Amino acid sequence: MLILAGGLACNAKTPKAPKVNTDSIAVAQRTEEIRDSLNMIMDKAKAGDASAMNEVGTWYYTGKHVNRDYAQAYEWWKKASLKSNVRAIANLGMCYQLGRGVERDSVDAIRLYEKSIKEGNSVLLGQRTDNASKSAFDAMLAGDCYENGVGVKKDYAKAAGFYAQAAAMGSIDGMRQAGLCYLNSKDNAKALHYFEKGASKGDLSSEYWAGKMLLGGMNVPANKQQAVVYLLKAAEGGMAAAQTEIGTLYAEGNGVTKNPVQAAEWHRKSALQGNAKGMWNYGNVLKDGFGVEKDYDQALFWMSEAAPRGYQRAFKGMVAHMDSVGTDPFLNYVRGMRLYLVDGRMKEATEQFKKVEKAKIEEGKIMQSVILASKRNEKPNAKKAVKDLEKLSGNAEAVFYLATLYETGNGVGQDMAKAIELYRRSSDMGYGRAQCYLADIYYEGRGTDKDLVTAVSLYRKALDNRQLSQNGATRLAECYENGLAGLPKDKKMAESLRKQKHQDNLINLLKNINFND
Repeated sequence: MLILAGGLACNAKTPKAPKVNTDSIAVAQRTEEIRDSLNMIMDKAKAGDASAMNEVGTWYYTGKHVNRDYAQAYEWWKKASLKSNVRAIANLGMCYQLGRGVERDSVDAIRLYEKSIKEGNSVLLGQRTDNASKSAFDAMLAGDCYENGVGVKKDYAKAAGFYAQAAAMGSIDGMRQAGLCYLNSKDNAKALHYFEKGASKGDLSSEYWAGKMLLGGMNVPANKQQAVVYLLKAAEGGMAAAQTEIGTLYAEGNGVTKNPVQAAEWHRKSALQGNAKGMWNYGNVLKDGFGVEKDYDQALFWMSEAAPRGYQRAFKGMVAHMDSVGTDPFLNYVRGMRLYLVDGRMKEATEQFKKVEKAKIEEGKIMQSVILASKRNEKPNAKKAVKDLEKLSGNAEAVFYLATLYETGNGVGQDMAKAIELYRRSSDMGYGRAQCYLADIYYEGRGTDKDLVTAVSLYRKALDNRQLSQNGATRLAECYENGLAGLPKDKKMAESLRKQKHQDNLINLLKNINFND
């Protein structure tokens, strides 16, 4: 392993053994000079000189001038790297690569090596490239640099060659990355070869790409039966892209027996992992009732989640097509939601929701009841709204809105116990908004005993459903940060929750839709 020392202009080299006839006084003077030189470097390091810090780190790493201490080497190199010393950054990467002075982490190692190269350490890439045929790690580093243009011109073919070297040494990452780079350089036969090698080792991404290629249309012989085997393995392994791909195959009956229920379930799993295509597809199966009951509320929710992730144009195109035909009840629902949420035109929104109800879609009646109970309505009638919602006791959304009326005493006597019962029923049916509302009640102790354990459990369910509110995210983050409600202290989780944008994408989606009048 090559260590990149600071290269200070000093006389800090280990002295050669004195000649037999050397005057003892001269030897003593020379020894004193070396000691002074070493002390000078250490003083510079303590004063914050980056090159000196890197040099001292090298002493501790090699055991030269001091006792070997990898932890001390790591600390000195870390200080120097914070001052952008490229050699120290590379040496820090070596610590992560070998697990010396810090826990071993090849991802951080490559990140630091590439940072060093990017910031001007051209020697490092040459060293690693020369060693690529002997070290899978170095082959992966060289491949990554050529793939991403780090310190060299981007070249997929060269990157693939280095990754292939790593693959030959048994690197599963090398198999996958070689496949991807050969695919990008239009050598599909080699790409499939390496994807299948990775798939044989259980790599999910390799299984996915091997399956995609074998479906046909990618300049390799199609084999749909084997394609399904690969894709199903990746999907069952939890890969979101493979899950929605399998969902599409089940929906179309492509390579498998057509099965709408299986299709919907795979799209749902993909959507819950945040896959944009999965969200869009799951929204559509909910809209059409393909393998599941029609649910316009959740259909529009998932479409609104997919829209900012690349499906805004697809949604606009879908609405425009429906608008040109003018007979689809989902169009009436979208129109009604736009009129209600964005424009505040209650009467016109109600007319749209009546058309939805006429098509025997429960959301039509639910939204009419919501508008009827709203104080923004010119002629509110909350009592009728309560009666109408009570007739839809099997619908989670309807039960949720009914709970809000009992909580506020709108159209019915205020009854917090009844509201909690209804929120609980809606929550148990998987309705994310009810889970957040009920969690808030237990978190605050509003109308019941404060119960952080139950609150946290409900917030986590909403998080799993990707329907956690911003308020819920803030509170759940606080619980993780302080180890409340039986949770282990987890500052990373708390930070992750706070960074998430738990905004309502629905309003933004509806604002950007134009209808033919």
